[in-house]
Amino acid sequence: MEQNNYRNTEQDRRLQELEKKLEVVFLHIATTNGELAKIKTDVCWLKKFFWIVVVASVGGLIGALINLLITIK
Repeated sequence: MEQNNYRNTEQDRRLQELEKKLEVVFLHIATTNGELAKIKTDVCWLKKFFWIVVVASVGGLIGALINLLITIK
């Protein structure tokens, strides 16, 4: 029986190009994940700003209620 040595070189070439592109994509994904981790951990300033706004709002609300109670009497 004849040995089958068939090889599709065009498909092989395209697969090799695809593997190279996948390596580049995976490298970009890894880099992006690292950058997002930095951004996620660097939101301390946002938490401080949130608490400043919350404290000021609650303080204003309490002041308004006290003022309302004083003016009613």
